[in-house]
Amino acid sequence: MAHLTSAAHHLFAAQHGVASVDQLVEAGLTRRQIKHLQANGSIVGVVRGAYRSPSVDLDEFGRCAAVCLARPDVVIAGPTAGRLWHFRRLPRDGRIHVLGPPASNPSIAPWVATYRTAAIHERDVVKRLDGVRLTTRARTAFDLARWLRPDDLLSVIEQAARDGNLTDADFHDVALDWLSPQRKWATTFLHQVARRLEGGAAESHPEVRFGEALERNGVRGLVRQHWIHLPGHGNARFDLAVPRLQLAIEIDVHPTHEERAGTISDRRRDHAAMSIGWRVIRVSRSEYEESFDLSVSAIVALYRQLDRLQHPAAERVAR
Repeated sequence: MAHLTSAAHHLFAAQHGVASVDQLVEAGLTRRQIKHLQANGSIVGVVRGAYRSPSVDLDEFGRCAAVCLARPDVVIAGPTAGRLWHFRRLPRDGRIHVLGPPASNPSIAPWVATYRTAAIHERDVVKRLDGVRLTTRARTAFDLARWLRPDDLLSVIEQAARDGNLTDADFHDVALDWLSPQRKWATTFLHQVARRLEGGAAESHPEVRFGEALERNGVRGLVRQHWIHLPGHGNARFDLAVPRLQLAIEIDVHPTHEERAGTISDRRRDHAAMSIGWRVIRVSRSEYEESFDLSVSAIVALYRQLDRLQHPAAERVAR
C-alpha cells in the first residue's frame, strides 16, 4: 500500500497544500504509487500535473501554486497577481490569470485565464519559495492598465510605489519596452504615472481620489506625504499639502481618527502646526463619504483665498 513520504508531506506543507507530479517523484514516490494515492483519496488532483492534500482547503494561493508547479513556463499576472500583492481596487472574478509564452497551451483548467505573450522579461518575475511565480509589483500595476479605470489604476500605482519603494523611473522601465499601437493600455499606464503628485506615495485610495479632485479643480503646488517639523511634537507628515501657502489637508477616513486618543493627538498636532503659521484642514470619514464634492469645494475656496493674499491682483497681472 502506498504512503506519502516525509519529503512529500514537507512539500505539501511548504506549498499551500499542493505539489507537482515531478516533485512527488523527486520526493521518493513512483508514478504508479501516485496513481494509487489518488485512487484511495490520499491526494486529490487540482490540475493535470499537480495534486493537493485533502486536509488543506485550496485557496487562491494554492491554486496559483498548483498552476505554476504544473506549468513551469507560466507566470501569475493581472488581477490575480494584484490580489496576491494585496492591491486595492481590483476585480474578484474567481479566476487565475496567467501569462504564458507564445504558442503555449497552459489553459489546464476552466478557472485559468491565459494570455500568451513574449512581452515579459525575467526581471519582471518574482519566484517565491512556495512554488508561486508572479509578476513584480511594477509589472503587475502595468498589466492592470487593461482591467482598471484610470483613477483605480492610479491608486494601484500609488500603492505599488509605497509598498515596493518604487519610483516613477521603475514604472517607466517596466513599460517602455512594450509600447506599441497594439498596446494602447501601455500608454494609458504611463499617462497615469505622469499624473502622480509630487512627494511620497499615497497611503490610501481616499487620499488619491481627494488629491486628484483638488488638482482637477485648480489647486496648484499640491504634494503628498509632506513632512514638517513641529515644535514640541517632532516631525509630522501630512497627507496633502500646498507648502508655499502653508496649507495641509488630512484625509481622516481611518477609524483611529474617530477614537478619543486619535482625536486628542490630531488636535495637538494641529495646534503645533498653527503655531508656526500652518493651517490644517481635516476631512472626516463622513465628509468624505457623504459630502465629497462640498468638502473639495470648501478647500478649493480656501486655497484661492490664501493664494490671493499671497499674490495680490496687481502682482499677478505683473507676472
